[in-house]
Amino acid sequence: MYSLLKKMKKAICKKHAKTDELEKENIKESIRITKNNTITIKKIFHSTFLITYPDGITVLTDPYFNNISMGSLKLAETNNTKKESLPKIDIILISHEHFDHFDKEAIKFFVERDKCIVIGPLEVTKELELQKNEERTVKVDDEIVVATIKIKVVPAQHHQSFYPVGFVLEKDNKKIYFAGDTNTLPNIVKDINLAIMPCGGIFTSDLFEFISMVRQLKCEIAIPMHYNTFEIIKIDCEKLKVRCEEKLKNSCVKILENGESMQIKIE
Repeated sequence: MYSLLKKMKKAICKKHAKTDELEKENIKESIRITKNNTITIKKIFHSTFLITYPDGITVLTDPYFNNISMGSLKLAETNNTKKESLPKIDIILISHEHFDHFDKEAIKFFVERDKCIVIGPLEVTKELELQKNEERTVKVDDEIVVATIKIKVVPAQHHQSFYPVGFVLEKDNKKIYFAGDTNTLPNIVKDINLAIMPCGGIFTSDLFEFISMVRQLKCEIAIPMHYNTFEIIKIDCEKLKVRCEEKLKNSCVKILENGESMQIKIE
């Protein structure tokens, strides 16, 4: 009888120990989430941005790491970030097929290293020849969910491309708009918290069109992209700052240097 009671006591103690351990793990996880309640947006180069969510899910936009020039597009600056230095990538978004948004070598590197999902129009995915589980071919108005992120495909206006698109990412009660190459704001893009849009002109929206789109969106934060990379899209960043302050009340425009990050809080 004594032996049986001893075994029962031991079993109860063991159960309580497991419960205590589980509670400790839950507390640790709760602390981790509380400490990291922000979405981080890092500008890599040109239109390449790394978006990192609190749960660690990462999105890379329009990879361009190879520093290639083409025709009249002479590089004015180079991407000093090595693709190998980036953390694990979960999703790659490709807005269109142009070389400065569609670095095939980099994309294949991330797919092989990280088993990530590449999302883009057919003009992009057909050139990569990936496995079905490695890509999602999309068109305007498609809505998909990948790695807990709701992704809506929206139109882009870029006459030099066969099928340009933009993307709206929704997760953690925040909407992020990545415009790709465009010079107009699609009507379906609304209620955006953070927008990443071009401002270099020539092939995309220029400074004035960028400001107009920011005004239309009424977003909390707007990050300019697609400028200064090539000689023909060089702009005066000081002029950009001044114009934004003049034209936009409580200017929400945040200019990021290559390699610079910013964060938005999750409520």
